[in-house]
Amino acid sequence: MLSLIEQDHKKVEQLLNVLTKQLVQLQSQQHNVNFVLMGDIVNYLRNYIDRYHHPKEDLIYAYYLEHYVADAKMSNRLAFEHQRLNFISRQLGHSLSLIQLDSVTPIDEFSARLQEFISEQRAHIQFENSMVLPLIANTFSPDDWCHIEHLWKHGDLQDANVYVLFNEVYNTLLERIEAADLATNGSAKN
Repeated sequence: MLSLIEQDHKKVEQLLNVLTKQLVQLQSQQHNVNFVLMGDIVNYLRNYIDRYHHPKEDLIYAYYLEHYVADAKMSNRLAFEHQRLNFISRQLGHSLSLIQLDSVTPIDEFSARLQEFISEQRAHIQFENSMVLPLIANTFSPDDWCHIEHLWKHGDLQDANVYVLFNEVYNTLLERIEAADLATNGSAKN
């Protein structure tokens, strides 16, 4: 299950690289910013991450807190960050929708919102990759993983058909990114 989370992080990083490239073009006042593609990337990230990725991490981390952390006062930073990222994603998605509807949106305000989204996502992934995932990998036993797999497979969030659909949407996004000549180094295509 950790390998799936790590794969998701690589996909997210690749899409964040595209958004960063678009941010640089926006800030340098180039006219080739693709707001539609940008909106589709943000919507994909918000929908996939909030529906599948973060719930999986939350399940694992909640199990860790319940079974391995004695201090009941330990803050649940991961869940807090997931909620914050959801909020920031919704704000950015709303801003992109307004831009696509030709609403007057100050570019510097939008630029700051996009920069916040990218920075927060990257900081969150760094926190998980450097702190949370190694801690869990070194703590959990094979029995713990069996229990977590059981909880995930029998939970409300596991729908293989929708997961396949999200993979198709991701692959379509990669094709559109390449067609728009916005591809970054290293493809994360499955």
